[in-house]
Amino acid sequence: MSPVLTPTLLDPIAERFELTETELGRLFGVSRQAVGQWRERGVPSNRMAKVTTVAAIGDLLGHQLKAERIPGIARRPAEAYGGLSMLEMIQRGREDELLRMVWRSFDWASPA
Repeated sequence: MSPVLTPTLLDPIAERFELTETELGRLFGVSRQAVGQWRERGVPSNRMAKVTTVAAIGDLLGHQLKAERIPGIARRPAEAYGGLSMLEMIQRGREDELLRMVWRSFDWASPA
């Protein structure tokens, strides 16, 4: 009997951004094998803040955009991100900054 894997935040992140295991690993600076271990044992506590922030970015995008557009948008470099894509910002450890920028871009109450 094989073990039942508990869903992690990795699942919605991979689905929302249409990431392979290798791309998911690259996003968090680990190998594809490490991602597999995270799925089995849970995300290490020292990586949980980043994973949670990336999941929050995905949730925010999911509430504001059509799901099928998100992967392309996340991969497209943008001037607002200094010529980087959303995924590149995350890879470079700038996910907190990205979350604030995405949040502001959908804040219809504040001036642009």
